[in-house]
Amino acid sequence: MPLHPLLRPALAAVVLPLLVACESARQWTPPILQPYRPDVQQGNVVTKEMADQLAVGMTRDQVRFLMGTPALVSVFHQDRWDYVYLLKRGKGAEVQSRRLTVFFKDNRLERFEADELPPEALADNLILGRKPKPQPKAPPSPADPLRSRDIDPKTGVEVITPTIPPVGF
Repeated sequence: MPLHPLLRPALAAVVLPLLVACESARQWTPPILQPYRPDVQQGNVVTKEMADQLAVGMTRDQVRFLMGTPALVSVFHQDRWDYVYLLKRGKGAEVQSRRLTVFFKDNRLERFEADELPPEALADNLILGRKPKPQPKAPPSPADPLRSRDIDPKTGVEVITPTIPPVGF
């Protein structure tokens, strides 16, 4: 028995939203019909520079000032603070997870354990989803003489000539 001509669009209008809601349907559904999925960030953003500033003997207030309020403080482990960070991308399956755990003894920082933490510039790029820019080259040290390379037009030999840096204000 054929379907009534008006029943087909009505059936499609009911079934299509149900299929789009399924996670498996994301693979074959056109992007225009997929729901918006925002990036989800949870916890504390902790960078390598922040962890490098931690020092044994710091008070709880100093650690809280430096790192922020911990994401997890257990009633059963009051001498342990956990700084956890999770970033789940809305599009795709990329998940970033980092953890830093701080241990106290007599209200002083005893030790801390951390996953590999990114530097601050890289952390910003990871959060924003951008490709990180390459780090600039370090400037020459004062012990290294400044030199420039030229090619002698007559002989075609590379000539290294020292240059004097400009002096002045």
